[in-house]
Amino acid sequence: MTKEYKFRLTEQDYTRFAQMSEIENKFYNEGYQIIAGVDEAGRGPLAGPVFCAACILDSQKPIYGLNDSKKLTAKRREYLFEIIKEQALAYMIVSVSIEDIENKNILGATKSGMIDAVLGLSIEPDLLLIDAERLQDERLPAQRSLKHGDAISNSIAAASILAKVSRDNFMIAMDEIYPEYQFAKHKGYATAAHYSAIEKYGICELHRLSFLHKLRLGKTNPRKVAISLEQQNDQDSDINKMSESSTNKGNSAENQVANNLINAGYKVLEQNFWLRSFGEIDLILQKDKRLCIVEVKARQNADYQEQAIFALDADKKWRIKKLAEYYAISRKINFEEMIFLLAACKLNSNNQIEKIKYYDF
Repeated sequence: MTKEYKFRLTEQDYTRFAQMSEIENKFYNEGYQIIAGVDEAGRGPLAGPVFCAACILDSQKPIYGLNDSKKLTAKRREYLFEIIKEQALAYMIVSVSIEDIENKNILGATKSGMIDAVLGLSIEPDLLLIDAERLQDERLPAQRSLKHGDAISNSIAAASILAKVSRDNFMIAMDEIYPEYQFAKHKGYATAAHYSAIEKYGICELHRLSFLHKLRLGKTNPRKVAISLEQQNDQDSDINKMSESSTNKGNSAENQVANNLINAGYKVLEQNFWLRSFGEIDLILQKDKRLCIVEVKARQNADYQEQAIFALDADKKWRIKKLAEYYAISRKINFEEMIFLLAACKLNSNNQIEKIKYYDF
């Protein structure tokens, strides 16, 4: 039977509460009436969303024991998490998706989450106390950025606890879906065990590609024919041979498209580059400082172009672009321009390409 947790306060907790109330009291004395603390959790991990929180405490209901969430035990955080939700005048917790983190970068995504948390409060504050950040949005009230704010302000500490416990709970839930990564133990942070799991199993949809640029996680799919860099000088003839011998329609088309682009001056860097849960890039080529990412769609039908365009949906485009960014970073590719092409191919009965139409995406 699990022993029931008992929350005990010490003299140090009362002293800290008084000290961490000084900042809020200072601004109350300046005429501000409703103060919201703002903080986040999860900017540093390799996996998982960022959680942001905004919290307006009730000055008539002091919550003793508040502190920087990282300095509290898990049990103490969880207890205070429930008390804050019960006694705060208002609070809002926001999850920032992996897609937003990749698209906006971690700082931009975190700030967007903080803004959403503030704007989601049921009571409008007239002052924000933010842990080490400033937010640019005309809808926000006055704000003060406080270095190590979660250790010197009760309002920010409360927001810190809300964000931290929410994120931890999310990662614990994800551990049941992806047990091989042991998210419940490290919460997505860069531990030796986490790196080992990534190297063994690849990545899952929770991983942040931009945080993994030091790892060469992508690899050539062993189920498909790849063009090695060592064979680059002879690849014209090699690709022709592969096209003639291949019985796989898609693979044959990829080889023929590669040959077509080689004749246009491109060098093949990778064929069938893939990452677990994020799919595959058919061809990655380079010409001077231009990096070319190609998705190949081959059909024998007369409406092959329409079918190819339809098959490349928005989700597929996003995954290809994220994989391309990861590939360029992890391989330290020197380029100035990255283009994305859909190669719509019309095949004959022998799976040889009769026509290729290229579309930007």
